[in-house]
Amino acid sequence: MRRYRMMIKGSSKELTWLNQLAAKGWLLTQVHGNWYDFDRTTAHYRIFSEYVPNELVPTLAAHEQVFKVLAAAPLAVAAVQVVYTGSSAPKMQQPRVNRQDAPLQLKIAVAMRAHDLNVMNVFFFVGLVFIITAIFLTNDGIPNAVGEVILDTWLLIVVILAIRAIRVHFDVSRLRRETQNYDGAWLPTKHVFLKKLPAELETEKIDSIGTWQLVGHDKKGFYWYDVRTLASESEIRAAVKTIVPVETTVTVVGTLGLAPIGYF
Repeated sequence: MRRYRMMIKGSSKELTWLNQLAAKGWLLTQVHGNWYDFDRTTAHYRIFSEYVPNELVPTLAAHEQVFKVLAAAPLAVAAVQVVYTGSSAPKMQQPRVNRQDAPLQLKIAVAMRAHDLNVMNVFFFVGLVFIITAIFLTNDGIPNAVGEVILDTWLLIVVILAIRAIRVHFDVSRLRRETQNYDGAWLPTKHVFLKKLPAELETEKIDSIGTWQLVGHDKKGFYWYDVRTLASESEIRAAVKTIVPVETTVTVVGTLGLAPIGYF
C-alpha cells in the first residue's frame, strides 16, 4: 500500500499517523518524499523515529536488536536523516517521551512552507498566462463550458496548494513559539528616538530585545533606531534606560499593520 502525506518528517503528528496504520496491520517499509510505502503484517508494531547523522545511518542495521530499521528519509535542511524503526517487543509498546527535536523540525517546516508557496505561485502565474494566451489565440472562441471547466480546475488547484501551505505555516508558527527562534521571520519594527545621547547606543548590551539598526542622528545628540522585536514599548524603554545617561529622553513608537505570512 502507498499513501501520500504532507508532514514534517520525524514529527509527533507523523509518528501518530504511522502508529495508527501499524495498529491496523500496515507496517512502514519505505519513504520517498511525501510518499509512504506499507506492507501487511500480523505482528503488533510500535513505530519510532529519530534524527540520525548521515554517516551513522549505514551502521544502524548491523546493531538491530529490539528495534528493526524500517526506512530512512534524508533531509535537505541538515546533514541528517529521519530513521524509522519499529519493535514488536511487548515492553516497547508504550509511547516514548518527547525528544525535543523542535529546532530541527522548525527548519524542515520552514523549507516545506517555502516549497509549497513557490509551487503555488508558479502554478498560479503559469495558469494565468496559459488562460490569457488561449483566449488571445482563439480570439475568445473557447466554448463557455470548456472555459468554465479550465478556470474552475485552475482555481481549485491553486486553493488546494494554498491550503497545504497554510497548514504547514501553522506548524511553523507552533514550532517558532516552542523554540523562541524567529530567525528569518517577519517581526514588528519599533522606532526608538533618543534625545541628549552623547554617543551611539551600545546595542550589543540589549540585543536580547531584538535586532537593532541605527537610522540616523544629528550633532545635538538626537538618535533614531529601529528595532525588530516582539517586545512591547515599555519593555524596550526599560531596557534602553539601563544603558543610557539619566538625562537621556527615550521615546518608543510602535508601528501598526497586519503581520504577513511568516510572522511566527
